[in-house]
Amino acid sequence: MDYQGLLRSKCKEIMKHPIVKHFLSNPQHYRLFKNIMESPNEKDAKSLDEQFRQFYKEIRIVKYMNSMIRIFSIDFDKRVRKNQKRYPLTVDHPEAGERLPSETGSDAFEAFLDRQDDLSQHVQDYQLYQAIQKLTDKQKSVLTKVYLHGATMQEIADSLGESRQNISNIHKKGLENIRKQLAAQKKGESKL
Repeated sequence: MDYQGLLRSKCKEIMKHPIVKHFLSNPQHYRLFKNIMESPNEKDAKSLDEQFRQFYKEIRIVKYMNSMIRIFSIDFDKRVRKNQKRYPLTVDHPEAGERLPSETGSDAFEAFLDRQDDLSQHVQDYQLYQAIQKLTDKQKSVLTKVYLHGATMQEIADSLGESRQNISNIHKKGLENIRKQLAAQKKGESKL
């Protein structure tokens, strides 16, 4: 049987297949294939065949894993939706006349933070709490708006009717005062 003639006749058809194209995109595989086409021998043919089998096996494994991931993700999504329908949270269905925070356009946590006017209520470290208590009211107000409400210096300046630079200086001095207070407290502890 004339393998070379058969390979040459089917070469155009074989080269169009996506898996073969991908296999031959590797320079080593292409060199071996070209060598077989020019001067066929059984050793190179077996080597190319073995490499293609390994390549094809890897592709099949990847395809299998891809299919399994897809199937499991769809199944997981179905189970989650089924559980959500079966066991709805009570906050998802408010009592008559009640409105959910998401319906009002505000977040409950954000609403809680907006009602808080003192940064020191959110501090857990006692020394930091004492340092914040020793700040001026304006420094406390600026630090609260920056760190609790996430306001920018310009927004704070507009709300207090002052310049952005002045608010920035108040913020900076407030932080410096806190650092000084904490440093003084540490020195006092080390002397004891």
